[in-house]
Amino acid sequence: MGIKAVIIKDISFRQENGLKALETISGFLEKDLGVEVVHVEDHPEITTPEDFNKMVLAMETGGPDAFPVNMDMVEVMKDADFAISHFGVINSEAINNAKKLSAVCLLRSGVENVNVPNATARGVKVVNVPGRLAIPVSEFTVGLIISEMRNIARSQERLQKGEFPKDFPNAGFNHCVSGSNVGIIGFGAIGQRVAAVVKVMGAQVLVFDPYAEEKDIIEKGYKFVSLNELFMQSDIVSLHYRLTEETRGLIGKEQFDLMKPHAFFINTARAGLVDEKALIDTLVNHRIGGAGIDVFHQEPLPPDHPFLKLDNVTTTSHIAGSCTDTLKISCGLMEDVIRHYFKTGIWKNAVN
Repeated sequence: MGIKAVIIKDISFRQENGLKALETISGFLEKDLGVEVVHVEDHPEITTPEDFNKMVLAMETGGPDAFPVNMDMVEVMKDADFAISHFGVINSEAINNAKKLSAVCLLRSGVENVNVPNATARGVKVVNVPGRLAIPVSEFTVGLIISEMRNIARSQERLQKGEFPKDFPNAGFNHCVSGSNVGIIGFGAIGQRVAAVVKVMGAQVLVFDPYAEEKDIIEKGYKFVSLNELFMQSDIVSLHYRLTEETRGLIGKEQFDLMKPHAFFINTARAGLVDEKALIDTLVNHRIGGAGIDVFHQEPLPPDHPFLKLDNVTTTSHIAGSCTDTLKISCGLMEDVIRHYFKTGIWKNAVN
């Protein structure tokens, strides 16, 4: 018997860019590897971004087994060798009834759409694509840095009100990235890309990441520093750390009090890494130059949220990873993972 792969189609695969990505990865499996590919719909009733966002939130808070079992998925996965999903929910019943399932391959860095402990108990690997958002998030981060420092969004907003503004809260220190000290917190795929871009722009890069090798950072021409040193020395601080129980609240009043009066704080990572009240207090009292924030403790932001009343912060609606290329990038990364498995019998990037 040949090898069978099941691709689970959620709303992202039913849109134009998703259809192209689906065609590419299906063609790769069928033509390059000779794999039988079967598609199964997941939640076809979800047709709007709003419904999709609600589904993702429910999945990330309640897990995949909080959803009704998709019996079509259970049936097609019974004799599958591996399954591929983006945000499609893979209920434990589908895994438990699969007779020869080797892996569930997720086209994202999160794994919330699979019950990982259950999959582990069944001997099924859960494989993801870490770093899939490195390109869109790093590019967005650099854009947010420049937008906040150079008043791009702020100017647009006031132009729409009939003004032609030249005066801004950061007047006198809306300096260039070139010649600045840029502090990167977290030297993973995203942090490394941001560091590389701002270095090309002429910045000096400082890095805090206790899990990174100091020699690797120095070899790239960056300075390895402690967290507090980074806040003291940086003109721009950009956050790219992973949120865990250990890193929750990593950045607070102590760090903000160390920042230069003209410095800018940027967060496109996770809201939970930051004491939001301490950041708001810092901005309200204009103790730093400003901030660019894409992630929040409460999403969507309520209309009366302090961030929306401040004139020294650029806020965006958790869109750093939103890019029409994201699924294409993810499929390309997963192709590499699958090729590696076919050559070695080992699923790399497995989280279990």
